[in-house]
Amino acid sequence: MQRNHLPASPGEERIDRMRIAVLILLHKWTDQQKRLVEFLSREYEVFIHADKRSKLAIQPDSPRVHFYSEYKAYWGHHSLNEATLFLFRQAARIGFDRYLLISGEDVPLKPLHEITRFFAANDQEFFEHHAMPRAQWSDNGGFDRLDFFYPKVLSRGPAHPLANKLNILLERLNRRLLIPAMRKVGRRPRLPVEYWGGGQWLNLSGHCVEQMLAWLDANPWYERKFRWTRCSDEIFFHTLIFNFVQDVEVRNDHLRYIDWHSGPEIPRVMRGSDLDKMRQSPALFARKFDLNVDPAVIDALYAGLG
Repeated sequence: MQRNHLPASPGEERIDRMRIAVLILLHKWTDQQKRLVEFLSREYEVFIHADKRSKLAIQPDSPRVHFYSEYKAYWGHHSLNEATLFLFRQAARIGFDRYLLISGEDVPLKPLHEITRFFAANDQEFFEHHAMPRAQWSDNGGFDRLDFFYPKVLSRGPAHPLANKLNILLERLNRRLLIPAMRKVGRRPRLPVEYWGGGQWLNLSGHCVEQMLAWLDANPWYERKFRWTRCSDEIFFHTLIFNFVQDVEVRNDHLRYIDWHSGPEIPRVMRGSDLDKMRQSPALFARKFDLNVDPAVIDALYAGLG
């Protein structure tokens, strides 16, 4: 007996066709990251870049998971932009309707079908953005990050505690001695564009990513301009999209639940006391989480996702 099916509405058809890539930057591979990747790869393609210094050798269990370790990705250094661009380029070879950039310390707050439905209904670009100089940022509203020279040695990352202490000492010397000296000589020239900055977590349409990568391929000077900068992963993509990507609508929302105020960490590592606030949030993901701080809150969130 042949079963008759009602025709799907255009919205349902779009949801069924929606192709989503999740790009993950990580520097460790614990049960927490494995769980995140296994969950996301049920429906999405997952592209992982591990800091080359971590020497991780991940063997994906799913053909939907793609693992790379091409760059030594230092915190605060342009190498984070390089690693992020690498993931965008790898994913764009396949082509997707939506690209989500997250960290290995994220946990989804919504089931995958709800995330898919959201992006099927909303084709805008979603990321936090503010015109620079940004009042909430120190160092001349963020412009000192771009105007002065920041050698790679000042970029922190997973390292021996003594190495991190040395980096902190060098950073203080840079701020107190080198930057004041450079101010007298004159800052590096800025680009003749409007600068924008915000959190690095991006949710971009395929249309936006295609334009972004094509423009960068044709204009390699833009990426070179951000070498030897500081924390420019919070500026590089925002400025690029607002100045050089056409026909996109940008929403000032990174779709993440992040607590910058409660502490004791900045941002806060989520605990069981944060569950109700996260569950009531419209955000699609939350961060940060740490198995060593509160594994139960991670279990509770995944239990609610099905």
